Amino acid sequence: AARTRLLAAFADAIASGDVARLTALLRADAVAITDGGGVKRAALNPIRGADRVARFFIGLMRKFGGGFRVEPRTINGALGLVLFLDDMIDQTLSIESDGERIIAIYAVRNPEKLARLS
Repeated sequence: AARTRLLAAFADAIASGDVARLTALLRADAVAITDGGGVKRAALNPIRGADRVARFFIGLMRKFGGGFRVEPRTINGALGLVLFLDDMIDQTLSIESDGERIIAIYAVRNPEKLARLS
């Protein structure tokens, strides 16, 4: 239940573009790890700290403009999010939480890993 609530709030926050709203969902020591598989652009190093993580994802959504949508889906056996850009899967987002806030976000953009979701 907490995971579902956090994922829904995360999706709403990134769609709103509100950095403060997203930051409030993240633990102060939150981390984001991205995987582009050397094919898609991704952060080379983990992004650490709630403010940096929030700004990273809000910035990403701003780059996408209005052409993205988010859908909840089961990813590796747990509820996560799939981000579509112009109706094509762009990435998946999985989270770890402490039940109250998000501790870690794993963003996968690697096309080989996304192929089985299509």
